[in-house]
Amino acid sequence: MSLEWTPKLAVGHPLIDSQHQELFRRFDELLEACQQAKGKERIESLLEFLGTYVVTHFQAEERLMDRHGYPGAEAHKAEHRYFTGRLDLLREDLQKGGASSQLVISTNQTLLNWIIKHIKNVDVEFGAFLR
Repeated sequence: MSLEWTPKLAVGHPLIDSQHQELFRRFDELLEACQQAKGKERIESLLEFLGTYVVTHFQAEERLMDRHGYPGAEAHKAEHRYFTGRLDLLREDLQKGGASSQLVISTNQTLLNWIIKHIKNVDVEFGAFLR
């Protein structure tokens, strides 16, 4: 299984699209590591990366929403808070139990579902508003 960026996921803003592509690239690295039975070795670095990167990414998106008066901003920001909370729980699990197979599975399910649904539906809608 591979997570691949496609042009239909583009928001149309160069910074946001490049950040999304980086998220896809990093998450795809985890998926590839899982296929090679090395997911536990990659999970810590991915969660560490996401802990800082998504904050920067969400701030960039939210500044654009505020600057352009996006009417869906509050709901969009709530989704960001939800994801950040889920990420915090995954990082907590890592600290408590280490890089377990269950953590890798949980991370895959959480991130894969959220990143695709959020970008495909919520972010693309925001991109349409920006255009």
